[in-house]
Amino acid sequence: MKHLWLSWLEILIGTILCACAFGLFILPQSFAAGGATGLSMILVNYLPFSLSSILLVVNTVLFLLGLVFLGIPFAMKTAIVSFAFPVLLGLVSRIDFSTAASDPFLSAVLAGLFLGVGGGLVLRGNGSNGGFDILGMIAKKYYKLQPSLIMYCLDLIVILYHAMNIPVMNTIYGLVVILISNLTVTEVLTYGRNVAKIMIFSRKYEEIRPVILNDLDNGMTYLNGVTGYEQKETKVIVTVVPYNKINPVKKAVLGIDPEAFVVVENVRSVLGRGYTMELRS
Repeated sequence: MKHLWLSWLEILIGTILCACAFGLFILPQSFAAGGATGLSMILVNYLPFSLSSILLVVNTVLFLLGLVFLGIPFAMKTAIVSFAFPVLLGLVSRIDFSTAASDPFLSAVLAGLFLGVGGGLVLRGNGSNGGFDILGMIAKKYYKLQPSLIMYCLDLIVILYHAMNIPVMNTIYGLVVILISNLTVTEVLTYGRNVAKIMIFSRKYEEIRPVILNDLDNGMTYLNGVTGYEQKETKVIVTVVPYNKINPVKKAVLGIDPEAFVVVENVRSVLGRGYTMELRS
């Protein structure tokens, strides 16, 4: 129950931050934007309704499509964002933030950070940002197309329309927002979960094994290998460790075999027993 409430809290906070990104920075600066919000920014020029009202209708239509074609479980993941975001956007848009957001570049950076952190929190809470994501998932289910391809194509169409009707710099700043938000989403999703994969090539693998398992209290796996020069069969040790164990592992390995070949790779996320599943004796 605690994890469930935490997930809903992450989704709610993420939705608020996304609304702030648009209401405080993107809309006042008239930056180009993609997604359902970008589409609504286009439609508001042709319809006698507020942006939040149009966005609510667009999100409702997409939500119903998801409900019909993707089922209730998926639709429920998009519900809070689909319906809360337009309301929050309408409220945030009433705040006069023009003084703090007078610089377009600063606005683009802040919008990207708000949007990235917000979107990352929604995904961390096992939610969905809705919008064009739904159309992408429908295309995947019925036409075996990649969801990202559909989403990128739709976003490109919307942004190109903006580009033809707003100053060039506003389009560029809009792309800066998208770039920063994409980078930030990745950081939020992997925050606190970054680990490293270490591959150890050594003739003394049997001596290294108990040190990693017992002294360093870390799991490991043997991979079968063949040396390139001598063509001899050997074992390659693979272990996944948190960052604070990288140097202890390297020191322990080189202390046993100074000629060992040690490869360290950054791992964005790891799933499985000992990391995302509790160990059972």
